[in-house]
This record gives sequence, structure tokens and C-alpha cells, in this order.
Amino acid sequence: MATPLPDWVVCPQGEGVRENRKRSFPKNSVGLVEWTSQGIARVWLIGKDEEWDIPIEEVEQIDVTKTGDKFAQKICNVCHRLLSVEHFSKNQRNKHGVIRRPSCNRCRTDIDKRAPKSSQAKQKEKERPEKGTPFKCPICQKRSIVGITAKIVADHDHHTGNIRDFICDSCNTGLGRFKNGKNVLIDALHYLEERDTLGH
Repeated sequence: MATPLPDWVVCPQGEGVRENRKRSFPKNSVGLVEWTSQGIARVWLIGKDEEWDIPIEEVEQIDVTKTGDKFAQKICNVCHRLLSVEHFSKNQRNKHGVIRRPSCNRCRTDIDKRAPKSSQAKQKEKERPEKGTPFKCPICQKRSIVGITAKIVADHDHHTGNIRDFICDSCNTGLGRFKNGKNVLIDALHYLEERDTLGH
């Protein structure tokens, strides 16, 4: 027998009580009901990682498995609001149709503000390794032939926009997946150390 899904809800009003004060949070935030009592639902808002007390009539239960590119609504992977798919830019297309970005347009705008500084990017391009030359990625140490066996990209600090160095495309994607943050990488290292199945 399948395990029942947890009680996910969307909170369209964006209002509730936290720390004994009525406050606002982003409308259409998605959360998990922890308990209900006397007309109040204690909801953990995943996007804020906070518990809020919200009137039961102001929360709507949703089936999170029926959201995404194939449906009319999608949950942003940054702010965790349930929005119309039109709030997500088209990214690519496959045989199943259009694939949209995982983060909503508002969150993408914030992400794009941290794009590489144009002046530094132009200067760094002058130092780009030429196609067909050998390259060793400073992160993974993999040796490759530029533009032939690996794509080389100019990595930048997503907090400041400063260009750091050239790295392979795989490592650049990896840094992006880890939010370009040292703390997340350290957590990943701890995870691997704690679950090392080889016992080293």
C-alpha cells in the first residue's frame, strides 16, 4: 500500500501569525500542515522555513504531484510559491512539450542581478584558452582539449558578480547546483563523510 502524501497546502492570502504577531508572507506560499486546532492550522512554509498559524479557511490543500510543466501551475524552487506556469520562462523544448525554468520570473530577476560584471567579463575573455589547446580544470583536475572534449567557461561569484577563473562546464554546473556557497559544499562533504560506505 502506498504511503499517503503529506498535507501540502497553498496560502493565497499571505497572512498569518508568527511569534504572536500578525504578519505577512509571500502570497501563494506552499507549506505543510503540522496540526490544526480551533480553526487554526500550524503551517510550515517551506520557502521561508518558518512555522505560521493561519486560519484554516485561508489555506487550500494541493496535490504537489499535479504541479509542474505538464500542468497549469508550478511551484518555484526558490520562493516555493504556487504560480501559473506563465510565471516561469520557457527554457527548452523536448518531445513532451515546453520545459520551463524551475524558478519563477521574480526569483530569476534576483538571480540574474548577480550576473558577471561586463567589464571584467570582457577582460577575462582575452585570457580564454584557445580552442584545441590543453586545459586542466582547477577544481576537478580533469585534463581536456578546449572546445573539443570539454567546454570551458568563465566562473563568477554569484554574490558579487566578480569573475574568478576558467573552469570546465561540468564543475561550473556543479557549483551552481551547490548555490555557489561554501556552506553547502561543506555540508555535502560532511554528508559524504558520514555516509562513507567504504569505511575509509
